[in-house]
Amino acid sequence: MEIHLIPTTNSPLLNLPCISSEKNKLVELYAFVDIIGVVFFVVALWWLRKFEGKESRVLNRSTVTASDYTIRLTSVPEETTEKELAIHFAELTGEAVAAVHLAFNNAREIDMYVQRGNVMQQRYKCVQRIRYEKTMNKGNQGQRKRLRKLMREREDMTLLVRQKDEKRMKVISKRQKAIQAFVTFETEAGFVEAMTQYHLNWFRTHCCCYPEKLKFKGARLKIEQAPEPSTIIWENLEYSSRARFFRKCLTTSVALLAILFSVGFTFLARDFKSKVLENTSMPCPAGFFDQEPAYQLELVRNDLNLSHCYCSTMGKLQQWNINHCHDYLITTSQATATSYGAGFIVVFMNVFFTWLMDRAGGFEKHQSLDEMDKSNMVRVFLLKFVNTGCLVLLYGRKWLQRLVRVRFDDAPDFNVDWYATGGTSLMIIMLFNIISPHVATLVAYSRHRAKIRRLEKNLTGEKETSDSHRVWYTQEELNGFYRGPPFKLNYRYSQVLVTLYVCWMYATSMPLMPILGAASCYLSYWVDKFLFCNFYRTPPMYTDEMGKRCTSLLGYLVILHLGMSLWMMGNEEIFEGEPLSGQQYPDGVRNLNRGFRAKLAKKHLFPIQMALVLYMAGMLMSRVSSTFLKKICGCLRCLTCSKGNKLKNLKNNMNTVQVDYSSARDREIIKGLSSYNILQNPKYQEAFAITPEFAANHNRVTSIRGYNTKEGELSNRIT
Repeated sequence: MEIHLIPTTNSPLLNLPCISSEKNKLVELYAFVDIIGVVFFVVALWWLRKFEGKESRVLNRSTVTASDYTIRLTSVPEETTEKELAIHFAELTGEAVAAVHLAFNNAREIDMYVQRGNVMQQRYKCVQRIRYEKTMNKGNQGQRKRLRKLMREREDMTLLVRQKDEKRMKVISKRQKAIQAFVTFETEAGFVEAMTQYHLNWFRTHCCCYPEKLKFKGARLKIEQAPEPSTIIWENLEYSSRARFFRKCLTTSVALLAILFSVGFTFLARDFKSKVLENTSMPCPAGFFDQEPAYQLELVRNDLNLSHCYCSTMGKLQQWNINHCHDYLITTSQATATSYGAGFIVVFMNVFFTWLMDRAGGFEKHQSLDEMDKSNMVRVFLLKFVNTGCLVLLYGRKWLQRLVRVRFDDAPDFNVDWYATGGTSLMIIMLFNIISPHVATLVAYSRHRAKIRRLEKNLTGEKETSDSHRVWYTQEELNGFYRGPPFKLNYRYSQVLVTLYVCWMYATSMPLMPILGAASCYLSYWVDKFLFCNFYRTPPMYTDEMGKRCTSLLGYLVILHLGMSLWMMGNEEIFEGEPLSGQQYPDGVRNLNRGFRAKLAKKHLFPIQMALVLYMAGMLMSRVSSTFLKKICGCLRCLTCSKGNKLKNLKNNMNTVQVDYSSARDREIIKGLSSYNILQNPKYQEAFAITPEFAANHNRVTSIRGYNTKEGELSNRIT
């Protein structure tokens, strides 16, 4: 017996006038409840934006960072020196300049020093093993032989380091050119004054009215607030915006090809399922379900094509015990497995998109982690959303079936057949989606804790390991044993956005979706909170730009939800409704293929249409008025030579308690890195295999040349 969760207008019972009238009232109530939900969502979104802006200002005023004092010059003359820039900005602003750091076109040199650093780290570990042999294994059997081998290994590593330096001298023969600069002022007022001086209107910036006092060596400067020093990717600064754009187009093209692959595979799975269920779609004889089971079984024995009529009313175990139901059981099991397989492929493709964008971030040569993660977050969200929430809407599109070279009958609209195919697939995908984002991280955490427990189980009373096969020769190796992976904030944002979009998009047609979305968000919150406190590393000093971008994307979800509500409730097979004209259809006459405009001309859809129009008009007016006001204010600033609201925001975000940069650095109250010296960035220190003492006394990558004593005086003592 076939059971539908949503009754259709073709049902004889629903053709009765009283039942049809009650159903029309029900759909009006349904539309009214949907409008209330949309209003609640819009109010919550408005509150979120206000709260986000308020908290952002509070955090900016209460947190001291290096970017509070630093401007970035996106282009400088090639022969620029730090001293010249310091003098220029000190005279311009009247405030002292604490430090100036230049960025050069030295991406290749940085890469070569990273390779050199790998050899240096191996050499350092070799030296530490020599020390271990001389101190802990003194007098043991075979010590001399192991020491001779380690000494030769150390000499080979030293020779390889020198060869790397010589290769660098041959390859990097040209003098490096300065491309960007980071100017750190002694006070925050100096930073604001520099931003004020260079905040010019478009006409003065690009035409002949550029002030001469702002020029540096005859060149016009473009400045902006510097990103946090821990987020800068120094080797990518030499790549132009055009080169980064073409790289981004290439990676996006690869992602779109992956989307096409996902579409092709899911369509093939749907085609296979339709062929498998072809024999089970034959109509049952009239009055078949009113007969006794014995008579039904006799009919099935005479015509096995009717087995689905008899077997569909039984459970799986009963079907297995009846020989005539074996074929039906196998057929339905294959169809169910195909549905779950297609859902699994969608989840797998979502994981692939995350991996692809992670690799694409390095290929696209973004200049900061903030910029890279924000770009990846938006594209991963769009790819996952199309793959998760939009593919099920394409099943009934004949042009796409012809493109993939498959053919099956599927509902192009939100009718009962769609809920049995596309709706089921979507529910399976979202059920997978609750667990799948956390499986890999929870497995990694379990393995991480297991290896730590094994280590601590073998500790002696002196806190030394009794396992002779596990020896750490350096503190860095032991720290790495306990250290967890980095926290991918951008991918967490994209996953939550996909869940919100899909669940709220289908909330009207599938009321179970918001419940699944709430369960997914609840689980994500607690899993991420636990792993962030117990497993992940401390992330870099991100700005609030990524969070604000996510909040802005939520505004488009209201339009998508209302549009889907019109599409779903405009389907006359589910809800017929009353026409706006007031004319009722003749009894028993319903044209389910009526045009889209006629389907929308219903009383119960009118409030949703008005809500959609009002929201879109409000959003459009907000964007247009904002752009228009910016243009007007720009013209007024051009005429009156005023500075505008951007500088007011900078002044409003100044720290509540003013403190000099040098004092804040010495007192260690600066959050994150306090210097824009590339050598003082821990990531590059580890990659270059240099010590903090060396980084404190140097500020150019070229100064690493010839440096080969990360272990300090140790190698001299051992030799």
